[in-house]
Amino acid sequence: MISFYFGSTDRRLFGAYHPAQGGGGNRAVLLCYPWGFEYANAHRSMVRLANLLSQAGYHALRFDYYGTGDSAGEDRDADLSGAREDIARAIGELRELSGVETVSIIGLRLGAALAVMTTRDMPSMVDRLVLWDPVIDGVRYMEELYDLDDSLNIPGVGSAGVFSVEDGGGREVMGLPLTARVASEISGVKLTTTLSGLPNETLVIVTCASSGQKGLKAYVDGTNGQSTFERIEDHAAWHEDWPDNAGVIPVSVLNRILSWMR
Repeated sequence: MISFYFGSTDRRLFGAYHPAQGGGGNRAVLLCYPWGFEYANAHRSMVRLANLLSQAGYHALRFDYYGTGDSAGEDRDADLSGAREDIARAIGELRELSGVETVSIIGLRLGAALAVMTTRDMPSMVDRLVLWDPVIDGVRYMEELYDLDDSLNIPGVGSAGVFSVEDGGGREVMGLPLTARVASEISGVKLTTTLSGLPNETLVIVTCASSGQKGLKAYVDGTNGQSTFERIEDHAAWHEDWPDNAGVIPVSVLNRILSWMR
């Protein structure tokens, strides 16, 4: 693995490049993380997936959106429009690193929705798409985030903070700021209305039931047969019922993604 920074001087992004082992890899895969606390929960699984892809002969790139992880910027600087630009930059970086013309994208949760939006903007650059437990309905997703945060009862920890307009508005969710701008952007996510024009080969893989899956499955089932909707009973990489399943990797999901990519 090679850690490095890319992007522009005022928007430095952290990347982790996993070259194809054995050399000569002619396929490249970009991994798009979920948002906020789901990023932290899923990190171990995403690293493992990148390593497996590398071992299987794929060039793989993980990266952090601006304002998240090890990239430059503060938490309040992150937004979805910027994240889409970051994905486009990461596609270009991966093409340059690997020498391939087109890349595949694996997006988890909100990262899957962002991957769909970006792919529609630059369809000639993406050949395959994996939507892993995608956020389908942004409004419902926001409700779930607020409900989860409000249900926490940690001794000594007060209720979620609310931010002033000068600080971007919005509120704290699971210890991270969710600004009014980002909340508005997420609420506008409607995956089933943005799927037309995606690569013929798209895998939608889900580990638990969520709002909008029926419509998503109907769309995928109505494609030309190269796209697939699958339900796999496994741990949700982006969610932890700490401490019972902290750090558990959904091996069945990773293996299925690998076999489908081949």
